[in-house]
Formats: sequence, structure tokens, C-alpha cells
Amino acid sequence: MPGRSVPAYWLYGERLTERFPDALHIEPIVARSSLHGWTIQPHMHHDLFQFFLVTAGGGRTRVDGREHALSPGSVLLLPPSTIHEFAFLDDTDGFVASAAATSLKRLFASEPEARALLGSAAVLHVPVGGGHYAGLDATLRLAMSEFAANRPVREFSLGAYADLIAAWFVRAMRGARAVAEPARDARAELVHRFVERVETRFQHHDALTDYARMLGASVPHLSRSCRELLGRSAARVIQDRLMIEARRDLVYTSMSISRISFRLGFADPAYFSRFFSKRAGVSPSDYRTKT
Repeated sequence: MPGRSVPAYWLYGERLTERFPDALHIEPIVARSSLHGWTIQPHMHHDLFQFFLVTAGGGRTRVDGREHALSPGSVLLLPPSTIHEFAFLDDTDGFVASAAATSLKRLFASEPEARALLGSAAVLHVPVGGGHYAGLDATLRLAMSEFAANRPVREFSLGAYADLIAAWFVRAMRGARAVAEPARDARAELVHRFVERVETRFQHHDALTDYARMLGASVPHLSRSCRELLGRSAARVIQDRLMIEARRDLVYTSMSISRISFRLGFADPAYFSRFFSKRAGVSPSDYRTKT
């Protein structure tokens, strides 16, 4: 993408050609972050889903231009092409599990909703000592033991652990978004198709009537379905996607604000500035300076 300067790795610090051959890669947070002074610079992974659990220490992370505090019990979902960075406290530990989308094809085939639920970055917190934390912690420890060993059917076992870890995050995201309807529910399917279309069309600024017509639904039904399943209107879904991209460009590129506005489909940089300021509470230039 023009103006991008954020490197893409397979795993942090490793060239894209250095693909790990396993269905799942898992390591302690300390293993890589301690080698880099507990600071992981902005980067992305084109083909990887990454799943984090912080068990000790903490710090801060910036995900697609948004700051989040980290502490024991923090869990992170980072789908492919999410720009992220970390400033860990010394001796922070936990787990980072990485799985290519191809490793999760069995999960995605059996649970169509899973791909949509894992499609957006998230930073959540689960109480340390609670059942959800214990379940994820135990699964990650078992997965790391399997990864470190060279036992028969290792690849099959790692694939199973990739599914289990991803399934934990699917459940967490479903709970966080209060999406209780099964994937076959007509509203859930409509919202899923709408979100997918927004992902490919948000820079075109299509009207809601255009989206509704393409999806074979009325605007009120589309917006009502989004409110019920996502907790926000259809218009807000589009605006939020534009804001994610705007934050990425402001934080991770040196593009001028005018260039960013045109790249995002705004005909007038002043209108882009008003759009951004209304939603972020600060102007684009102030946001770039403060972050």
C-alpha cells in the first residue's frame, strides 16, 4: 500500500520466507520480547492469526493505532494484517500462539461464524483464577509442551491445539459481542455478509441503500440487525472501519493528512478532518502528535 513503512514478518524479526512448518507455533512472551529489550516495534503478519495470554507483568500495546493497557489476564486476538506493537514491562510472561489461516480451515469449515468472529482485532481481559483463564492457560501450556517435543503424530496434535485455542477465542468474542444467535440465523448471516462487504468497499463510501440493495435487505432491517447482533448501527460499522484505517495511516505512515483523506475516499481533506475529529475527539494532526 502506498506510504506504508510497517514491516511484515512471518514471526517477529523473521523474514517472510522463513515460514515455520508447523500447524501451530507457540512460545513464551519472554522468549522473543526479552531479546528486543521488551519492546516490539510496529509490524504485521500477512497470513497469521496470533493469540496472546499475559500471565505475569504487563505493559502496553498499540493495535491498529489504538492503545491498550496489559496486565495478567489480558488476552489478545490479532488476525492477519493487524498492525501491532508492544512495550512490555520487564519480565512480562505468558504465551503467544501463531496459526496460519490454513491451519484453521477445519474450524472455519465446521463453524462458519468463526471466521467472522476472529476477523477483528480485540484486547480483552479475563479474571485470573477464573475458569475461562484456567482453561486457556492449561490449553496453551499443553500446546507448548507438544510443540517442544518430537513425538509421533506431532503435526496432527499441533493442528488440534490450534483449533482448540482458536475455539476459545471464538467463544470469547461471541460473548464480548453478545452474538448469541447461531450462524444459520438469517440476521447473523446478513450481518456477516454486510461486514465482509464493508471490508472490501469502505473506501468507496457507498450509501446504506446501496449496501442494502446488494444484500437484498431493507435499510431499517440491516441497521436493526447490526444493532441487535453487533451493538452498533450499520452506519457505525462503516464509520468504525474507516476510523481503523485512518488511525493506522496516522500512526504508522508519514503520509500527509490530505493524502490519507484521498486514500480513504474523502473528496475533501477538511471533511475528513471533521469526520475524524468528531469520532476521535481530537483532530488528525493532534492524534498523530499524541500517539
